[in-house]
Amino acid sequence: MAYKTINPYNNELIKEYPNATDAEISNALALGDKLYHQWKKEPVSSRQAKLHEIADLMRQKSEELAKVLTVEMGKLIGEARGEVELCALIADYFADHSETGLKPTTIKTTAGNAQVVNEAVGVLMMVEPWNFPYYQIMRVFAPNFMIGNPMVLKHSSNTPTSAVEFEKIIKEAGAPDGSLTNLFLSHDQVDQVIADPRIQGVALTGSERGGSSVAQAAGKYLKKSSMELGGSDAFVVLGDADLDQVIKTAARARAYNAGQVCTSSKRFIVADNLYDEFLKRLAAEFAKLKPGDPLDEKTTLAPLSSAKAKQT
Repeated sequence: MAYKTINPYNNELIKEYPNATDAEISNALALGDKLYHQWKKEPVSSRQAKLHEIADLMRQKSEELAKVLTVEMGKLIGEARGEVELCALIADYFADHSETGLKPTTIKTTAGNAQVVNEAVGVLMMVEPWNFPYYQIMRVFAPNFMIGNPMVLKHSSNTPTSAVEFEKIIKEAGAPDGSLTNLFLSHDQVDQVIADPRIQGVALTGSERGGSSVAQAAGKYLKKSSMELGGSDAFVVLGDADLDQVIKTAARARAYNAGQVCTSSKRFIVADNLYDEFLKRLAAEFAKLKPGDPLDEKTTLAPLSSAKAKQT
């Protein structure tokens, strides 16, 4: 699997990255496992300030990080800035709320005293997609960082620089080595990492095909897994809807991130009495979109993430 940063606006190859070596994989797993056993002895609160520092650093480097997203997967520069801020908000949220949220919960029982205790389980692997290169990492990383699960990242092959930059932020903020380690893994290496006894679970966001492959490996080695796979959301317009509000929302729901969102409105189901007017007005909204360089603030419709995405 070739990890390449290719600007989807002009198909220019920016950088190519080699696959991880066996030594790099071994070192990542050893670092993560060592950190897990260290974190087990520390309270959740000990990581709070560091996660806030990660959020602060992302805001400080917002423009730099946003440009990486735009050049690498074609996201509009304004939307890219929004993704960076969303990541900072997620980090701040889990820094502020994890200690309370992870406290034991008492259960009423006639058999004696009982409670649910939330504890770290060990090193986890995340397999993430290209459509939100930072957000997809942060939403998994932040809560697991707080509870004490070190993470290994396998990002999409067309957003490798985003993975590199995210890992840099974690390190620059001073998080311990092994908190998050990015690895450019081949398909066979993904199975190899999942099989390792130090890996206790895997989280995947992506296609059904990718999810099926990873879930099969997780099942084979009895590893916990979570799968968020692609969908085709319906936008339903009932007969009494306010079309002024509907059209504004519908156009945004279809065109945001060039429509490359699992929750994008991909099917519009419209009541008969509104259908013709809905179609006419939505077409007019789409006609206003301005394709172009996603780094240009005037562009309102970004390119698809790759030539392959266009073909398929």
